[in-house]
Amino acid sequence: MKKFSLLLTFALVLALAIPAFAVEDNVKITGEVKTVFEAAGYGDDSAATIELWEDGDAIDEDSTTDPDEFPAEKAFYQEIDFAIAGMVNENITFDLAVDTLVNNFTTVEGPVVNGAVLGDQGESDDLVLDSALLTLSDEVSTLKFGDMADFHAETYFIDEEDLEGMELTTAINGSDVRAFVVSENDDFAATDFYGVTVGRDLGKVNLTAKVYQARSEGESLTNLAVAADLALSNTVTVDGEIVSNDASQGDKGDTLVRANVNAALTDAVTLNAGVETVGEKFATLSTHDLEEAADYSLYTVGADYALNNNNTLGATYTMVTPGDTFGVNAEDKSTIELALDNVNGAFTNTAAVEFTTSDDYTDGHDVTLITLGTEYAMNGVTTLSADLVNKSDDNNGAELSYTYLKAGLDHAFSETVNWSNEVRFITGETAAEEDGEGSTFRTELSVKF
Repeated sequence: MKKFSLLLTFALVLALAIPAFAVEDNVKITGEVKTVFEAAGYGDDSAATIELWEDGDAIDEDSTTDPDEFPAEKAFYQEIDFAIAGMVNENITFDLAVDTLVNNFTTVEGPVVNGAVLGDQGESDDLVLDSALLTLSDEVSTLKFGDMADFHAETYFIDEEDLEGMELTTAINGSDVRAFVVSENDDFAATDFYGVTVGRDLGKVNLTAKVYQARSEGESLTNLAVAADLALSNTVTVDGEIVSNDASQGDKGDTLVRANVNAALTDAVTLNAGVETVGEKFATLSTHDLEEAADYSLYTVGADYALNNNNTLGATYTMVTPGDTFGVNAEDKSTIELALDNVNGAFTNTAAVEFTTSDDYTDGHDVTLITLGTEYAMNGVTTLSADLVNKSDDNNGAELSYTYLKAGLDHAFSETVNWSNEVRFITGETAAEEDGEGSTFRTELSVKF
């Protein structure tokens, strides 16, 4: 659990003080209690099974840094979330969302990685404050204090979970303004992030100026950017951005340029294309979709074709050309993805196949990914779902391959009581030719009040 920071303490005290000055009838307390039971198996070789779970198309988490994201062999615990909402006056409302955790009812069992039991949601039996977010808003502005899940500024700057800080969004003289100060998570415990963006709608063009800065232990990183969205016609839109990047360490600092176009050729056919070029010395601090941080050119071409009201085909081709920093033997990486979205009565279905050549810019490293999914709304209260992922990752003869199945059942007893169940199964072989096999069952009863 994270320690209760001074910032969150301030937010909590402020939120509890506000109702004292508000009309009592304007304050409303709501909450949710989740009771969870989980059981899992890691097979005869738990290390191999964990490696399969960690893959980017399965759980996509690191067992060393995020052990709680993995299934426990045995766990029984309860989570409690609650919110306090109300009105300070006729124009200003407040909302305090607090996540707490009543820790395990039983001893958690599971593989131990880096001293932590996989699937363990807490270490004590006490009621522990996990996170809190205070939101104040009126008709124009919104001010947030506290824990911000999935905080996003830019892929080239910061796009992380569980940051703490302050964020203001407002409108000034016809311009949309956003300002934030955030910091503190497991990856960047000593880094503070600052940002201000100002956007203005000029009719067919929307311009946004951006200033971002990160500071860490005497070092700094600054991004100055201008982005534009342009409607060329009712069917064609273009957006682009230019980023000037500068870092205090060494001679880091370069530019990023991107542009995208989207064109609806007919009611059934939509085309899109994009290009992004990042300089060799472009500096970043975040793990994100930006290709290995710097020195590449990315090209994308795609199309969607609506066969009818129930079926849509999609195709995307992506090529990444690496620069010198990737090594003299770096190859262009290409990806082709084909997808079908289908609606058939109460069924919503998806199917996709993706082929990648020269993954990691390595000749002979090819990946094939097949995904299938379906969701069946049985009635107004029960939903069934199933997903399948089959992956083959062949790196010059060292092949990681697996099949991953997931099935779920959600049943709403009422508007406030919901019961969800999920079964997952994975089987495959690691690149070191170790067999892995894992399964998990999770059931959760959620009660809102």
